[in-house]
Formats: sequence, structure tokens, C-alpha cells
Amino acid sequence: MKNLWNIADLIDLHYFFQLDEELRLKEGEGALAKRDRIIYLAKIGPQLGKADDIPPRLLVRKWLAIRRLQFLQEKGHEGLVLPGTVWRELTAICRGLFLFAGLLVGIGLAGSFLLYSGTAPLNVSSYLGGFVLLQLLFVGLQAFFFLYRMLRRIPMESTGLYVLIGRLLMKGMERVRRGLQRKLSGRQRLDLAALIGGVQQHKELAVLLIWPAFILVQLGGIGFNLGVIGATLARVIFSDIAFGWQSSLQLSAGAVARLVQWIALPWSWAMPQAYPSLEQIQGSQMVLKEGIAHLTTGALVSWWPFLCFAVAVYGLLPRLALLVLGLVQQQRALERLHFATLGVRPLLQRMTAPRVDTNAVTTIVQGAFPVYRPDRGADSAPATAPERMTPVPEGALWFVLIPDEIYDECPLSVLSSLLLPRIGFARIEGIRSGGPGVALTEIPVPLTQAAGAAGLAGVLLLQEAWQPPLRETESFVRQLRQVVGETIPLTILLIGKPSAESIFTPVDHGQLQIWSQKMRTMGDPGLEVQPLVQQ
Repeated sequence: MKNLWNIADLIDLHYFFQLDEELRLKEGEGALAKRDRIIYLAKIGPQLGKADDIPPRLLVRKWLAIRRLQFLQEKGHEGLVLPGTVWRELTAICRGLFLFAGLLVGIGLAGSFLLYSGTAPLNVSSYLGGFVLLQLLFVGLQAFFFLYRMLRRIPMESTGLYVLIGRLLMKGMERVRRGLQRKLSGRQRLDLAALIGGVQQHKELAVLLIWPAFILVQLGGIGFNLGVIGATLARVIFSDIAFGWQSSLQLSAGAVARLVQWIALPWSWAMPQAYPSLEQIQGSQMVLKEGIAHLTTGALVSWWPFLCFAVAVYGLLPRLALLVLGLVQQQRALERLHFATLGVRPLLQRMTAPRVDTNAVTTIVQGAFPVYRPDRGADSAPATAPERMTPVPEGALWFVLIPDEIYDECPLSVLSSLLLPRIGFARIEGIRSGGPGVALTEIPVPLTQAAGAAGLAGVLLLQEAWQPPLRETESFVRQLRQVVGETIPLTILLIGKPSAESIFTPVDHGQLQIWSQKMRTMGDPGLEVQPLVQQ
């Protein structure tokens, strides 16, 4: 399948996710469910067919296109520019700037080197060393590390460059957070911590930022080589310039001629006159004690075609090849994205789950929609979404961890009916667990066994939203993640303050936002916070 995504699309996707989070906090989950279900039934379904036959990446891509159109047509959004469009424009500007900057640097360096006073020819060895050999060294190192990583099947996330960039990024963000901490209110500090956690949460996208930087470097190199060639040709055309060679190694003209022939091998078959002959090499050899009287004009001007071709073949062409490589690898990185870990699971469920409206009460039946997990074993081979996701085994359990202090007040039958909109008619097992403030020394044994036997569909943690999340809560979530693995969904279900009729009450939007932001600071892409009772 042709890849439908680019980096600008991913930026817009997460921008709309942020808008949806704000809408959910204001109007509840029902507003999102109704909107996305209408989008699927009215726009996507008639074009693409049944949801089971639509790859997740295609389904989300269609949703994104419709949301873009809706957003730009909404009142108050006229003339607004989406962040993905800003990324495209900045990328185009940066690419042009890098190419132009490289061109200026190449012209400047080559122009300063090619200043010819007429008293002594310019040294060919210095030209080749500065403008060809040094570039070959850098390109060779890049090619070596790339081939080494490819042969050893080392993912980009494990390379030293990626780790270094990631650490520098996180350290920089942490320093910014510390520097601003004293100037921010408590809510603002929580927002900033949630932002940093969001970067960690979507660390699978960070690899995509490596390739744009790589492409910019190659464009700078291309501009540099074009500048060197252009400056050389300009000096040859508009002024009198002479090249010679000399060496303290006492090399013979024959040895230099053989070396020149080897260097000119890529183009000598098509343009044999584009490199100096043995006689011309002999006629351009500079000897310090003899001066330049013995040098011939034809020999001195025979070097410039060779030098220009050397820069083009060994400087410009490798940069062009690396540019193509960077573009291809960027596309492959996009194809390898796991859309099960990009936070799209709730969106897919909202679109494909049937909704039943009865007396202004909306029920979302989601049992028919299969839950997918990313296939971690296929990271080495790029593939599209359906082949890279494995469905949860049929009959797998959903475990609900209920704090000890409210366990007796939570009938499993009532809880199951409230969970029906999320997990359908799947099997549910309730487990009594310690609540916030209680040190947990072990993970419940049934949960551990189910995770080990691949019979675990997901884990739901019931929490009271009016009690703020504590460090013990974060510690417990981290313990759960270590036990169940990286691909099992973890959902914190919040309930409000108990009433006289029921413990299952709606959640205050402010409390929901605090819990959401606090859990986002953990940087767990498989962790989400939802209210149990939809308003």
C-alpha cells in the first residue's frame, strides 16, 4: 500500500487530538463519539466499506482529511494555519536556506583558495585534499555507520546519535522546566510537565526528526559542492588561472599519472580529455629550486576539468545519493509507525462502534471492534499497518483493579454494564487492590499469569477522581507496566464523589484534567485516563 502519511500529517493529527481532549473535558466523551461516528457513517464508510476491511492508517488518514476541512470551515477559524502547514513551510524554507548557505560557503572557500597572483600556480594537492578528500572522509563515515547499523539490524532508536539527540532534547526541556518552575503557578507547572511527558509518550515519532535533519545536511553539502564547482568554472572563464603539483615525497610523474587515471576512472571512458595526460603532468610539476620557468601553459591549464569532475563525482554525487537515501528512509520510518501506539485506539473505537440513542441517553457498543496491538517482533522489516498489528486473542480477559476501600461498594454486575461501551461483552475479572497511599509490595497473581499466557486484553484501574494522584499511584502504574508489557492498554477509570444513591458518579472536569495531565507526565503511550460515567 502506498504510504499515505507524512510528518505534517502527524503533527496535525496530534494537534486535533489536543483539541479533542479539550472538547472532551468541556462537553464529555459523548460529543466526540457522536461527531466521529457521523464522520465515519457519512463520509468514510460509503467510500471505503466496512471498518474491518479498512487498515487503521487509512481510516485515520481519511478522518484527518475530514477534520481539517471541518476545522477550516468552522466559524472563527477562517484564515488560520494548521501546524502541519507551518511545518511544511518551515521545512521548505530551511531546505532552501541550507542549500543557499552551502552554496555561499562553497563559493567563498573555493574563491579564496583560487586567488591567483600569477607568481606561482595553485597546488592541485591542496585543492583535492580540501574539497574532495575531506568530503569523502565524512561521507565514508556516514556510509560506514549506516551499513553497520543495517547489517547488524540495529534500530535507529539504539544508535548513539539518536540516544545523544534524545538525551540532549530531554535535558534541555528539563532545564527549561526548572528555570520556569519558580515563575509558574501550580497548574502551569503541571501543564509543562504534561508537555514533557507527551514528548516521551510519543518517542516513537522522534526518529522521524532524525531524517529531516539528515536531509538538511545533505542539501548543505550539495550546495557546497555546487559552489566549489561554480567558483572554479568562473575563475577559469573570467580570469587566467594555472594549476601545478608538487610533493616532498619525491613522487614521479608516472606515479602521479597512474593515480590521476584511477581517480578519473568514473568519467574517463566518456570524456578522456577531462584529465591531464602524462606529458601534461610532467609539464606542471613544480620544483621549488627551479621556479616556474620550465612549466608549460598547456600543462598548467589542463587540471581544471579534472578538478571539477573530481568534485562532482566524489563530492556532489555522494551527497545526492545520501539525499535520496534520507528521503527513502524517512518514508520507511513513516511506514513502520504503529498506529496502535499513536493514541488512535479511542478514535477508531468512536468511529466504528455502533451507537444507540434512547431517551437522550447514548450507549456506545464497541465489542465488535477488534483491539490491535503493535507487533514488536517485526520492527526490522517495514510493513503497512494491517501486517504490523496483531489482534488481541479471542477470549482474553480485561482485569479491573478496584481499590480496597471501595471494593465492597462496586458490584461487578453494575461495573460491567458501565464498562460495556468500552470493551463490549468481553470477559471481566475484578481484583481487590491497594489504593493511593497504600504501599504495594506485589502485583496480583492472576494478572501476572494472564499477561504471561498472552490472555490479557487490557487493565482498568478504578480511581476516585476527587483524590489527587499520588506518587504511590504512579509507582503502581509503573509496576503494572513492567508486568503486562509495553503493548497492553492501561486505562485509569475515574469516578466522582459518591452520592447517597451510587458510588458511580460523574467526574468533575477540572479533576479529570489534573489526572490526565499527571498521568501524561509518565510518558507511557499505552496509558490513558477516562471517566467511567459519561455525561
